[in-house]
Amino acid sequence: MKEDFEFMERITADLEARKAACKVLGVSENADKNELKKAYRKASMKYHPDHNPDDADSAKKFVLAKCAYELLAEDKPCPQLLEEINTWEGVPDDEKYKLDNPWGHFLWWREKFFASEKEKKQSENRSCI
Repeated sequence: MKEDFEFMERITADLEARKAACKVLGVSENADKNELKKAYRKASMKYHPDHNPDDADSAKKFVLAKCAYELLAEDKPCPQLLEEINTWEGVPDDEKYKLDNPWGHFLWWREKFFASEKEKKQSENRSCI
């Protein structure tokens, strides 16, 4: 039972990191490699310390953009990104589900991987109304 809890914590941390990485780069969860590359280049230029000498956090933001790209494009976890997430107030919310609890993760996961195309379209239409 202890292994199940640790497994769930690792899954939760990974989902939180990926959600945060999408937020850092300003891309959707379904972004392809080309979109990720463009977003990374844009974020790198925006947060590069040489372009922002007055911003004390620019180096940190630059590293976070790099970590976000590596996580999403190359599936390499980054400790700096996980540390940054832990400083945020709460977990970034999904549009529909609160991802700060196991039930929200389950509902999100179930819809993402098992919903039919018809159900997905109906769900999107409901959220637009």
